[in-house]
Amino acid sequence: MSTACYPHLKIILAHAGGFVPYASYRMAGAIALETSRPLEDVLDDFRSFSFDTALSSTPAALPSLLAFAKPGHVLFGSDWPFAPSAGVGLFAGMLDAYPGLDDAGRDAIDRGSAERLFGRFPGA
Repeated sequence: MSTACYPHLKIILAHAGGFVPYASYRMAGAIALETSRPLEDVLDDFRSFSFDTALSSTPAALPSLLAFAKPGHVLFGSDWPFAPSAGVGLFAGMLDAYPGLDDAGRDAIDRGSAERLFGRFPGA
């Protein structure tokens, strides 16, 4: 079964998708072998998720996430109120300082991806 069966279903994986971006090829390979679906189709299903940056905007996690996720599928996340404000600030600061993002990438994470995903507040 692919995400094409549910085209309007929107899933946001917290904390940069956790293990998903890192292990996507391993998981997709197993699914492709089991279902005879092409590997790239299965990977595209994984990439159709959205991913937030909550407590995950580190120099170790962001490269894997940004290399894996489709453009426009990474959203700002803070994990507040579960994470203390100081922790939220620390990770938000790492995201702001991350050298691998251009202005368009930052704008997408900060706002544009959420506007596209939810579509309720254009121009708000």
